[in-house]
Amino acid sequence: MSKKIMLRNVRLSYEHIFKPTAFEEGGDPKYSCTAIIAKDHPDLPAVKRAFFEAGQESFPSDFGKAGAWPKGYTCSLKDADVATDSMGEILAEKNSAYKGCYILEANSSKRPIAINRNKSAVTEEDGIIYSGCYVNLSLAAAGYTFGKVKKGVKAYLNGVQFVKDGERFGSDALGDFDALDGDDDDFLG
Repeated sequence: MSKKIMLRNVRLSYEHIFKPTAFEEGGDPKYSCTAIIAKDHPDLPAVKRAFFEAGQESFPSDFGKAGAWPKGYTCSLKDADVATDSMGEILAEKNSAYKGCYILEANSSKRPIAINRNKSAVTEEDGIIYSGCYVNLSLAAAGYTFGKVKKGVKAYLNGVQFVKDGERFGSDALGDFDALDGDDDDFLG
């Protein structure tokens, strides 16, 4: 069983909405994104509750009623000021956009719906959904078990709705070539 989550007006990072990507060699390609959620975001309490309730449904003996996340269980909702990556680096120190925020990693093996503010379908070629823009997300939190040792609650990506533009993450490669403009046509000698 899963818990539906609607997350409004969050910044999109690591967007792979239109083409599935495998992040490990031999891994299954998935559609995915990371949502950047301010710690004072009005939807955050409901998101936390949905993750905990999904854990209670999937692992009732380990998720008590006290609300404490059980040791050894992973969660795709992370406090970026505290959580670390696989190399032990704090996420907010690695990515300044994460400072003072939670991040929520979501994926799906099925392509999520992608729509604009008018609820019309959009494609990658439209260019309105990108890393850095603001979106509404339709997600589902559900417990999972991987092998015999890895357990937790993750977010499944159902849909993305564009809300407004934001500063794009990454660089504008076109500007990288400005320094090459000039009269030195024979740069190879």
